Formats: sequence, C-alpha cells, structure tokens
Amino acid sequence: MKCFCQAVVAALLWSSAAVMAADHVNFLSWENVSENSSQFYTSERLSRMGMGFLSVGVLANTAADQQIQDWYQTDIRNKKTDDWAKRAKWFGEGEYLLPLTLLASGLAYHNTESLVGQWGLGATHAYLLGLPPMWSMQYMSGGSRPSDAVGDSHWQPTQDDNGVSGHAFVGAVPFLTLAKMAENQKPLQVLAYALSVLTAWSRVNDNAHYTSQAILGWYMAYESVDAVFTRSTGDTGVTVSGGVLSQAYGVEMRVQW
Repeated sequence: MKCFCQAVVAALLWSSAAVMAADHVNFLSWENVSENSSQFYTSERLSRMGMGFLSVGVLANTAADQQIQDWYQTDIRNKKTDDWAKRAKWFGEGEYLLPLTLLASGLAYHNTESLVGQWGLGATHAYLLGLPPMWSMQYMSGGSRPSDAVGDSHWQPTQDDNGVSGHAFVGAVPFLTLAKMAENQKPLQVLAYALSVLTAWSRVNDNAHYTSQAILGWYMAYESVDAVFTRSTGDTGVTVSGGVLSQAYGVEMRVQW
C-alpha cells in the first residue's frame, strides 16, 4: 500500500507538471489507438531501431557490459545510491503505473481539453504500442541478469527473458510523454528527459540489469512515445497549396519531417 500511495502521488505530480507546461495537446483520442501502429512500424523507424539494437548489442555481446557492471558495483554503488534507486524503481512498477495512466486518461472523456487527460492518453497509448514488441525483444535477445547464477548479457535468443529492461521501459514512458507535451517549455522538457532515465539507472544500480538492457528498455519507451506523438500531431508529410503574391500566382509546397 505504501508503494501504491507513493505511485499515486508521483502520477499527480507528473499530471500537475503537464498542466503547467503543455500548451494545447488535445489531438490524442482513443479512436486513433489502432492507427498509432502504422507510425511505429514504418520502415524508417524500424531501420533506426534496428541500428539502435545492433549498436547496443555490441555492448551486450562483449566483455564491456560486465566490465561496466563490475566497475559500478565496486566503485560507485553505496547506501545513498541504493536509497535513490529504491525510489526510482517505483516508477517502473507496471502494476501501478499502467492503471494510473489509464485512470488519468479517463479525464479526457469528461473534458477533451484536459491536459491531465491528454497526458494519461499519451502514456497509455505508448504502453499499448510498445509493450508487445518490448516483450518480444526480451525473449529474442535472451540476455540474463547480472545477478543470475547462470548466463550473462550475451544474446541467446529464447534462452532467457531479460535482454530488455521492462522496468526501464515502464518508468520512462510517463516522463517522455511529459517531455513531448512540454516542447515549448524547454527547462521542464530537459528535466523530464533527465527523469526518464532514473528507473533505467536504478536497475543497473540494483544489479538487476546490465547497462545494455537498461538502455534498450529506455529506447523502446522513447520510440513508442515518439510514434504516438508523431502520428497524433501529423509532423510528417507534404502539403501543397496555392499562393497569391502582389503581381503573380504560385504554388507553395511544404515538406515536414
């Protein structure tokens, strides 16, 4: 119950920040949930994600991952980092965060202009979009935890299910959603991005995930949130319109990416 109450407080703080930071993001709706996947699975995004996974895979499949883990556990980890990591881990507890974002999204039914509701919708959409591929990549990579007696960070498909940190994914989505909503409030946006990595860091601190696994969890969250907001705001495409100058007519073409 204590963790649940703290998670509720955290969600309210995120929501309050969204109300203060965002300008006008009432473009999200439940009607376009199924359409978000078309933006997530574009060839451009899949290519980028493939390159991202391959790059991090170099870390996972060499001795570097274990060396980073050994260095951090020996030279950095202490009681203070454990205390902070314990708090940061709460943000990655899916049994609390998913219902809370869903509850917040319900406010959009009562008021489509509600920024708290839009924050909840954005985060919930990202969870619905990103969780299935994240779960798949956990098994496809097949990495083990650093605390496991058998196995390591090396990718061995279907041999284990810890190649991507689920806590890092869950904990990053709400903050990344806030960051997207706060595009016109740069200080808050930077803060939200910084906070989005805390849960991923906590998993490394607690010796529950290798650095590569924490990075991939955060990265899956980033791509999921980005797909939701790119689809919703229509930031891509070509627009053609007529134009009238003082002594001429013309055609204007605008390309957004």
